[in-house]
Amino acid sequence: MNIKNFNGSLFILIFTFLFAGKSSSFELNKSLNYKNLSIFEKNNDDTIKGKLGKSSVRKTNVGGLFIAPSIGVSFPMGKFGDYSNAGLIYGAKAELAYSRLYPFIFGFVYEYQKFPGNGEFTTSNSLTQYDTKITSIGGSLDIVLNKFLHSNFTTPVLMLEVKYAKITKDISPLPVNNLVIPGDANLLTYTGGIGFTIYILDLSAKYTYASEYSNLTFQAKFHFPVFKF
Repeated sequence: MNIKNFNGSLFILIFTFLFAGKSSSFELNKSLNYKNLSIFEKNNDDTIKGKLGKSSVRKTNVGGLFIAPSIGVSFPMGKFGDYSNAGLIYGAKAELAYSRLYPFIFGFVYEYQKFPGNGEFTTSNSLTQYDTKITSIGGSLDIVLNKFLHSNFTTPVLMLEVKYAKITKDISPLPVNNLVIPGDANLLTYTGGIGFTIYILDLSAKYTYASEYSNLTFQAKFHFPVFKF
């Protein structure tokens, strides 16, 4: 066999295999995307043209329950940033997507944040540890914006949350001087943000108003279907 012809055939075979694999992966990820437009579109297969040339369309109502673990980084804002550094945030979210509710997606959120103490603050106050921990649970509303912001690559989403937050502190050693610092607290927090969905992945930026514990969060979230209906 001619070596040039053999190399050419091998190149075509490898290219075909890679292209087919990429196409299959794209279709799989697309089918799992909980904000995929096809879940909310009318079923074209059920369109029947009448005698007058008009179309009779039957819409299919579909939906599903999804679980979305998340991880990210939070930055303390305002006075909170004077004594705390950026910290890790992780959590999970249960989401209900249903075509009749489109473009609204309702969810239940759990999040845990930990902000280590600012080095300058802890040193100047003779502290070895000053951690602020925030545990939050609450509800969420995602509004899919593809009708207003068109994109073939991502799905833009407006994110709103109302959560109950329990805030605790780990301080060591306990301050013995006249240092005045915020103590433990329980409060309602309000979050607004914008995110972009790429298949099963969400990338988002959110601002949470939490009185003196307000923070800005950048987060990655992965959506997995629990069941569909």
